[in-house]
Amino acid sequence: MQTCRVLGLQDLGWLQFERLCGLLLQAESGIAPEAWEGSADQGRRLVSHEPVRFAGRTLVPPVVVRCAWLRGSAVERRARLEWLAAGGGPLVDEGGSMIFVGLPGTDPPPPGWPPTRMLLFNGDSATLAPPSHDGFLAAGEAEILAAIDRHPEVRLALPSVLALRPEPALNGSTLDLEAARRLAEVFVPTAAYERALATLRRHHFAVLTGPPEMGKTAIARMISLALLDDGWEAHECTRPEQVYERLDPGRRQVFVADDAFGSTEYRPDAAERWARELDRILRSTGEHTWLIWTSRPAPLRAGLRAIHRERGGERFPQPAEVQVDASALGVDEKTLILFRHARAAGLTGGERRRMIECGEAIVGHPHFTPERIRRFVARGVPDLDIEAELAEPTEAMAASYAALGEEHRELLLAMLDCPPGPVAERDLAVALRRHATSPLPKAPAELVDRLADHFLRVIA
Repeated sequence: MQTCRVLGLQDLGWLQFERLCGLLLQAESGIAPEAWEGSADQGRRLVSHEPVRFAGRTLVPPVVVRCAWLRGSAVERRARLEWLAAGGGPLVDEGGSMIFVGLPGTDPPPPGWPPTRMLLFNGDSATLAPPSHDGFLAAGEAEILAAIDRHPEVRLALPSVLALRPEPALNGSTLDLEAARRLAEVFVPTAAYERALATLRRHHFAVLTGPPEMGKTAIARMISLALLDDGWEAHECTRPEQVYERLDPGRRQVFVADDAFGSTEYRPDAAERWARELDRILRSTGEHTWLIWTSRPAPLRAGLRAIHRERGGERFPQPAEVQVDASALGVDEKTLILFRHARAAGLTGGERRRMIECGEAIVGHPHFTPERIRRFVARGVPDLDIEAELAEPTEAMAASYAALGEEHRELLLAMLDCPPGPVAERDLAVALRRHATSPLPKAPAELVDRLADHFLRVIA
């Protein structure tokens, strides 16, 4: 059994640390993320002409806030920290005027001298000698972790920080806590993750769709882990009956219905079983009862059509309102996913260089999935052909193919016998007749529907 270690701020990397500082300032003092300028690895900063509150203190304006990512040797980190604490030079505010953070020398002090200063950094504030005046607040690892404790909304927005916290108590939850904790170390909150959260807040129900290994289960587990950390119950369910057995309106609960739970292969019948129970399940959801379903779009549409047909004027969401495509990853998100896995794997210097050299090819590969990247990095970034490495099916995909019925495997073979590109239904039927060993038991469209999103992508 693998164990999960509690990480430190250094394990976040500077991009995630930069976002964390912005979220904490927003939660503590209402400062919008747009107020920041620069980048954390060079010195993220802002100038506030309003009071800034943090860790129970209120800093009077003007306030210069710096977010500093310290790297290098202990001596180098200490030198930069002391330089930043001493002022770090002048800063131009958004109005174009200079705010002098260091000593003014012989020049007349500008209005508001000395400015209040705040420094957020990935280190130990106890080792920092404070400036001679009182208008200074240093927030290192201890202070930042305490702020994370105070704000569950920050943990939900940036679930990577859950790897920095002690393991939460399950309190009757059935979430696979070990798997979720391991995932927190490498998880990237993508746009799909944010859309799923927004959908849950509005409808209390979200359906994550997309091909296998694109992060549907990861998104569901990270939302569940963040809510568990905030005192919710988190349950993973393979059958609708498990929702009814565990449902308690007096508690805050999140349920995850995942087609893959408890199985190593694809099971299209699982989604259809959930779709038949969708009416009853949706009636159970609410502000403190959320349901996350990972599924193909077709069962969702069928289930909601039945609800609208039978319930008429009652208000239920349309499929497009609750469906989130987990496969819509941007280049920046893929790059950060690669970086997070590489950082967690503890690569050697040579492996890191290989990853940098082939990074563009990896991120741009048509078969990029977070799971394939995890496997690729775990093998030490093999010095092999990238195409062969990333095109190789995973064990789960091979098991899924082997578990398919004969008619579904024949359909996939027929598609390989069709010209490249999108295949029209008429052409698919002709090819399928060439490969079918018996009369077709179902129409090609029905067979396609059961394989859509896992093995096939349907283009309308």
